[in-house]
Amino acid sequence: MPWFTLAFIFFAMLPVTIIVPVYKEIIKDRLGGNSYGVAWFQSAAMLGSFVFSPFAGWLSDRLGTRKILIGIFSLLDAIFLALLPYMPDQASLFTLRFLEGGAHIFVIGLLLASLSDREKDKESKFYNKGILFGIGGTLLTLGGGVGQSLGFLGNGNPTLPFFVGGGILLCLGILSFSVLEQKNIQRYEKIQWKDASSVLSLSPLLLIPFLFHFTDRFTVGYFLSSMNMHLREDLGFNPGQVGSLFGTMFLLMSLLSIPSALLSRTWNSISLVWVGSTIYGFAQAATGFLDSYLSLSICMIACGIGAGIMYVPTMRLASSFSPASLNASVMTLFTGMGSLGFLLGPILSVRIQEEFLQAGWKKESLAYTGILFGSLEILLVICTLPFFSRILKREV
Repeated sequence: MPWFTLAFIFFAMLPVTIIVPVYKEIIKDRLGGNSYGVAWFQSAAMLGSFVFSPFAGWLSDRLGTRKILIGIFSLLDAIFLALLPYMPDQASLFTLRFLEGGAHIFVIGLLLASLSDREKDKESKFYNKGILFGIGGTLLTLGGGVGQSLGFLGNGNPTLPFFVGGGILLCLGILSFSVLEQKNIQRYEKIQWKDASSVLSLSPLLLIPFLFHFTDRFTVGYFLSSMNMHLREDLGFNPGQVGSLFGTMFLLMSLLSIPSALLSRTWNSISLVWVGSTIYGFAQAATGFLDSYLSLSICMIACGIGAGIMYVPTMRLASSFSPASLNASVMTLFTGMGSLGFLLGPILSVRIQEEFLQAGWKKESLAYTGILFGSLEILLVICTLPFFSRILKREV
């Protein structure tokens, strides 16, 4: 069992979400930003992840290594994260955030590629079982949930979460060089840059898990920007309460990742993706109509259930359609598509809500934004239904 790889996935996710509840203090209170500033702070990291994801996969497949790159970029990420609260203006803040996101995609993307290596190793007891993706998905989302729940660290000092996150990444970077395992890496000597950037030509069906992962992360942008500010400013929730609500969704995703991975072997991955996306879409559409902590908690539970059902099966679909020699390229691009969703989601969420406000729907602006974002999940399910038989033939 690659225990260290799995543990690193959990700890690498903590810094990503531990800082979410203090976006308001860093961007709006310290630098005089607005809701767009909050959205851009999140999106700048995702832009970095998306831009650097093809390079991360290409470099790893070309060099035939995972852990060295994970170690180097964990250390860089630690430095960038710790410096973020001290940027003098929004321009420098967003630039550094872009670089931090680029460093982080090397860490998360290549850790997932390491799991894919083992899942495709015919000599491994984990060959084609999905259990590593199940455990990895559990720890990935658990790390996000725990990170959100640690938002209370910013109640007194909003810079503290950045230092805690940076310290975690520093430890991971130091340990990576000695404790991480890397097995069944098929180095591709002839791989060219164009192979990583046009990996969809290898299997057009890869577009389906990529689109679902993009849409899943795009819709989360609504929670991190519009919903986040609504909870803090309109409903008066503190960072701890906001972190607890968002953490509920991540924690349920974590709890359901292993069961959904095992179920995807006896059933099929795409059906679970469709079921989970539908539940998540309807639950998200309801969030803008609620204003009590209890009702919002129930709705976030439903979001977490839907997300937990679909997350790992989506990842398994991407891995199933990937050639073994391009594992890193496919898995980092898969992660990069999620980053692109995170990039566009917060910005468009704020923009769409403002359009509703300008149209005179002040009270309904958040509710209508939530409906629009939730409906994207359901629409994608409807659009991919015709490909069911083709997906079953390719899925392993």
